Amino acid sequence: MEARHVDLDDEAWIESTIFGLHNLVSSGSLNNPTIDTHVIRMDESRIRLAANVFANSHDGIMITDPLGVVVDVNRAYSKITGFPPDELIGRQSNLLTSDHHPVEFRDSLRESLQTKGFWRGEVSNLRKNGKLCTEFMSVSAVYDSIGEVTHFVAIYTDISALKESQRQLEHLAYHDALTGLPNRVLLVDRIQHGLAQATRRKGLVAVCFLDLDDFKPINDLYGHNNGDLVLIEVAQRLKQAVREGDTVARIGGDEFAVLLTDLEGPQDAKTVILRMLDSVARPYSVDSATAVISASIGYTLIPGDDGDPDNLLRHADQAMYVAKEEGRNRIHLFDIEHDQRTRSKRENVSRIKKACQDNEFRLFYQPKVDMRRGKVVGMEALIRWQHPELGLLSPADFLLPLGDHPLLVDIGNWAIREALGQMAKWQAEGHQLPVSVNISGGHLLDPDFVSSLANQLAAFPQLNPRDLQLEILETAALEDVAHVSKVIKKCTELGVQFALDDFGTGYSSLLYLKRLPARTLKIDQSFVRDLLDTPEGADAIVCIQALASAFKRKIVAEGVEFIEQGIVLLRLNCDVVQGYAIARPMPADEVQNWVETYRPDPAWAASLKLPWRRSDFPLLAAEVEQRRWIKIVATAVKREDSELLLSRIRSLQKSSFGHWYYGIAKDRYGSMPEFKKIPDLHMNVYRISAEIGACLSRGEHTQASALLAEQNACSRVLLEGLVTLRKAIVTHTQKPVLPPPSPSFL
Repeated sequence: MEARHVDLDDEAWIESTIFGLHNLVSSGSLNNPTIDTHVIRMDESRIRLAANVFANSHDGIMITDPLGVVVDVNRAYSKITGFPPDELIGRQSNLLTSDHHPVEFRDSLRESLQTKGFWRGEVSNLRKNGKLCTEFMSVSAVYDSIGEVTHFVAIYTDISALKESQRQLEHLAYHDALTGLPNRVLLVDRIQHGLAQATRRKGLVAVCFLDLDDFKPINDLYGHNNGDLVLIEVAQRLKQAVREGDTVARIGGDEFAVLLTDLEGPQDAKTVILRMLDSVARPYSVDSATAVISASIGYTLIPGDDGDPDNLLRHADQAMYVAKEEGRNRIHLFDIEHDQRTRSKRENVSRIKKACQDNEFRLFYQPKVDMRRGKVVGMEALIRWQHPELGLLSPADFLLPLGDHPLLVDIGNWAIREALGQMAKWQAEGHQLPVSVNISGGHLLDPDFVSSLANQLAAFPQLNPRDLQLEILETAALEDVAHVSKVIKKCTELGVQFALDDFGTGYSSLLYLKRLPARTLKIDQSFVRDLLDTPEGADAIVCIQALASAFKRKIVAEGVEFIEQGIVLLRLNCDVVQGYAIARPMPADEVQNWVETYRPDPAWAASLKLPWRRSDFPLLAAEVEQRRWIKIVATAVKREDSELLLSRIRSLQKSSFGHWYYGIAKDRYGSMPEFKKIPDLHMNVYRISAEIGACLSRGEHTQASALLAEQNACSRVLLEGLVTLRKAIVTHTQKPVLPPPSPSFL
């Protein structure tokens, strides 16, 4: 057949390919000497159709002989590769023209053609101009009638534009549009890989969270376009500050995150992070002006912090907020224990909210008594949580962890309302009992506190507002004395009284006492506890009493656990007390019966009739210690703890009893018959205690329990001896002092 070549002419492209396609389609039939002209016309028509398809296909087509020599290429192939037909036809073909494919890939392609006669997949080839082209290629073998390969046909689809669009979409999906940095999605993936790598190599990884300080003024002063330029500059500076292999990402707004890998130690991480901090803090040129910003960076280290990438970023974010709270332009390492406390606090707050809704709180009441008059003068309302699973909980178990949470306002309002309702109920039953309620400093400073209190009082018009006393911590009052003073004055206008709780623990009590119109000072129980244990204990009470007297305040001593403490407080003119020596906090339905049956301890009335000298207070301390010793021995036996006893026996002379007995007692009371009995009684108690300790150390718990009853009996005899001595001392001091005899020569 005749073939003619006319450049860029469709008909010419078709005619030029007829010869090659004729051989491809009907090479076997041309050798037949008997040729049917009708068949020839049909073959020519089919060949022309195939040639038309070949020439006009948008996919590149290359035809080779069995040895790979190029027989023909279509126009699309030349357009894709840039090679014209005359540079290819008659030459050895090369299906893969770039070095992007490894040897294994080429071997797999060759093997597939030899065994299957077909291969297809994605390849990278070079155009004539040297640029890379991504193609989808399929290669098929063409067989004759006896099954021999006569040709190979390779079809190429140029997918370079598609791959570039895909690459751009992937870039947008994993990178920040403004800065070009990885976004959170890509960062999380890299953190995951970094963690796996660190596990294999036993290395250290740091996840950092960075927030620009005061970036908003940049946008406000210079506009968002200039703000974006600053963010781009920050991104570049961060990339320059970190090491190769580290990842800087933009999370959003003015927040960035950084992944540091292959760290040698914590100091290595700190060095890089400080370099980032310094880099960000350098001045920026913004719209012909100079702007200065800083950053706060929080970070966490792995190993040391467990969790998935999202949790690690959250931890670094939490540390960043701590850095801001500490003054900004600084770094902070995530504290796992602090995070656990924070989570525990959130869980606690959630559970307490539910307790409020389910009415699980209760008010218990602890009496206040006037020892001198032997009279109940009021009650302190103390909140308790009747937990469904944990039982009755004290405020230390659920209120202290709240800190200054706003939930305390709701709890405080509930306590006031509950106390007022109980007061009204007692009053209806014939008992008018003043009640004091503890409120937090945050509750007192709540803007609606005064109005809310007025509404609650109005709901119980039968009550005298003076019977309600609100107790606030002295330390809380000192945080904002001026404001607290105004609130207290407004409340006193309603008739409500105030007391400063834990008085004496504040650092400026004298300076601010006059400015706080609280009528009552509650002496902190630590002073009462030290009253008999240290020589300075009574002096502290005397000072507080003098201070209260000077400012015309009443005082109440809390935490009285022993009758002897009450004796000393009476001697110091501190008459109103509360504590376990009087009664433990009790439910509201037990108060009325307790009040009706209450009788003051006879020792208090006796001490009023027989004044007790301050110089004899150490004897009272010795009595208190003996009462404590009974509890200590019982606890040691219960816990089977021998060291609890033996260690205290070894330090006997350093105890309150030892201080009294080996100190002033012999000199002051040595001649008194009542005193001479004490040493034997005391040694008998401690001898049995030592035997109990020895039994416990040998594991003889049954024998220790049997000795406990004997020890308790001896302890009671010793206590009776000390009380007898105390009475004898008082009686002795009341004897009239006779004048010395006159000399005989006068």
